Amino acid sequence: MSRFSSFPQESTVNLSCIIVNYYSSASLNNCLESVYRTLRKISFEVIIVYNSQNDPGMASLKESYPQVRVIQNATNVGFSKANNQAALSAQGKTLLFLNPDTILADQAIEEMVALLESNLDIGALGPKVLNADGSLQYSCRRFPTLMTGFFNRYSLLSWWFPDNPFTVQYLMKDFNHDENREVDWLSGCCLMVPHTIFEKAGGFDEHYFLFNEDIDLCRAIGQNGFKVIYFPLAKITHHVSTSNSKVPARIIIKRHHGMKHYYEKHHGKNPLTKMAVNFAITLRCLSQLAFNIFKGTRGAIK
Repeated sequence: MSRFSSFPQESTVNLSCIIVNYYSSASLNNCLESVYRTLRKISFEVIIVYNSQNDPGMASLKESYPQVRVIQNATNVGFSKANNQAALSAQGKTLLFLNPDTILADQAIEEMVALLESNLDIGALGPKVLNADGSLQYSCRRFPTLMTGFFNRYSLLSWWFPDNPFTVQYLMKDFNHDENREVDWLSGCCLMVPHTIFEKAGGFDEHYFLFNEDIDLCRAIGQNGFKVIYFPLAKITHHVSTSNSKVPARIIIKRHHGMKHYYEKHHGKNPLTKMAVNFAITLRCLSQLAFNIFKGTRGAIK
């Protein structure tokens, strides 16, 4: 029996909006404002999982949005586990996993819910994701390959050859992002999944602390016979940080541990392939750590 089997099939709640927060109160308030402003035609609930302790913005958030359900973790349990915690208690027929630094456009989520409800073969749905300046974020991608590990945005090879065919293919730069399309996987910054299909897929793999869990979930959904659909009629804005501040080294390392787990889980049978993948991921991790140091040094000089 699935650990998510407590979901009431007769639920009258259309949507459970799940947000994992880690010291992002300012962004989270803007996100919640867009949720409550744009969701008018469906019944929904909002569940926020705090992976941050003593978050200074929690009190004001509870005062502004008393209807929000809050789960407070004693430690940072990671993105996957926190989302699974919320899914266990969610009442919605559909789950929406949403980052706290996203802003929903009018009708975006309601249009996504309507498409899911009229197409029972869809197991995951994602909108067109825009940067703050209106430019496109590549939120639908092909599954990563061994060459993806070498040609990634932090590797020296990608700095020298930014439009190499491996990166173009992985980021799906070779198709019109204004068209509906079945894809391999969708970004977890805004990912909609029917509750029952999330159960069948086993939820998020909690071996992933941060990053790669969305790839793995979409892969599991596809293996269960459902489509993963990019739906650009719905739009959101994702405020990814572009500052000179350094990414904590532990986050970089955890991210690459997740990549290693993904490749071992799905491509780890051949020992030579496993060795090559581990080399590529280690090289990528070292490249990003070096880039991080360079970025911090340059910021200090400025």
